[in-house]
Amino acid sequence: MRVLLVRPRNVYNYNNYPPLGLISLGSKLEAEGHRVRIINCAFEDVEQQEWANLVGIGFLTSEVPDAYRILSLLRGSPSTVVAGGVHPTLFPEQVLRFAHYVVIGEGEDYIARIARGDFLQSRICPRRYVDIEHLPLPNYSLDHRIETFITGQLTDPLSTRVRQPMRWLPYESSRGCPHRCAFCINTVVGNTRYRAKSADKVVYEASVIAERYRLTHLKMVDDDFFVDIDRVRDICYGFLEVGLDVTWDAECRADYFDDRRLDDATLGLLKESGLVQLTLGLESGSSHTLSLMNKGFEPEQGEKAVRKCDEFGILARSSFILETPGETPEDIQQTVSFVNKLRQYPHFVCGATTFRPYPKCALTESLLESGQLEEPQSLEEWAVGDAINLYTAAEYARPWQVSPKYSERAAFFLTLESAARLGDHQINSAWGRWMNRMFRTLAKWRNRLGFYGMAIDKALYERFLRRFYQ
Repeated sequence: MRVLLVRPRNVYNYNNYPPLGLISLGSKLEAEGHRVRIINCAFEDVEQQEWANLVGIGFLTSEVPDAYRILSLLRGSPSTVVAGGVHPTLFPEQVLRFAHYVVIGEGEDYIARIARGDFLQSRICPRRYVDIEHLPLPNYSLDHRIETFITGQLTDPLSTRVRQPMRWLPYESSRGCPHRCAFCINTVVGNTRYRAKSADKVVYEASVIAERYRLTHLKMVDDDFFVDIDRVRDICYGFLEVGLDVTWDAECRADYFDDRRLDDATLGLLKESGLVQLTLGLESGSSHTLSLMNKGFEPEQGEKAVRKCDEFGILARSSFILETPGETPEDIQQTVSFVNKLRQYPHFVCGATTFRPYPKCALTESLLESGQLEEPQSLEEWAVGDAINLYTAAEYARPWQVSPKYSERAAFFLTLESAARLGDHQINSAWGRWMNRMFRTLAKWRNRLGFYGMAIDKALYERFLRRFYQ
């Protein structure tokens, strides 16, 4: 069977990562003998492609406008259309009007059954957890533009601290996160059951992928890489045993830095095996806000995580959220002060946003119940107007915010100081790099003073950023 897997264009023009979900689906289908092609609409249009027997489209909320356009085009085609991904998982009935099947959650097993012609009892395919230990090795080459991603520069500061020229790919060694953060999409799409590939499989696949694509760096994109610390240690020992000559990074919780999990011996092992960066969801400098989020740790644990990373020369790429529903202006100021305090650690990097109401999560449901937020009732409503920005924009003035202008600007300038959206290494021209550094210097001055008024530099930098990503 000829299969076309489609990734719609997102509204923000960000396209740093290859479509790993589609690559996993395509690898499963290819292993069963089907001919698979992945189309990324950031680079080419579906209209220019020959229709396949089966078309799969996976999309996020920020990709709904283009997904709506593509699904509308497909309604008149003879192809069997399967929709999946985060947004269809959240709103399957809305998407079903445009597809033959909607898959909730993970799609490898379902799309393989549909391709085989198996009878499915329902057009909405309920969640089914995939046995990831037995998934085939990801064939990244199904995306015929994969070299564009391999050689593409990331905004991550690690890009300036790894072997050059940097060649990288994302890799998924586990799925699911057992924690129940009140703002997180994992809690509402059912992705809370932790499942991991064995350490031996991870070491084997990482070695093959690194050799096949001549990688210098591997990004572990697991939701929670460190749930099973014994597995992590075995992976590190395995990397060292096979002589895997790549650096790598992963995501981690702040409360894992204790004597049982990320103690000094384990941090030393991680560093020796090639770890250069941990992404830490610190989220806030306010105990009250962390409680609202159901994070399960305190700001002091966040600082300890950053300090330990700094001791071992590991970048602490830390995320923060302002304007969580229920926050006070004092909570927000505590977070700004906390970020400024963490700047004392040279390996600390900040990325801040205002709270994005991911559909169906607990905090978003409370906003709907209080009437402070309305949810679009159809795919068409999601695709037009301001719904996408309201739900997904990184900095945005939203109805429930207690200090909307201050928070939007604070999030912007805190992130800008760390160059977390555009680093000098991504800019080819000397003039552009000079401009970027000048804007970062102004942001540093603003953050130390806590002064976010008269933000003409914000408007100018946003224009500078748009021109770069276009």
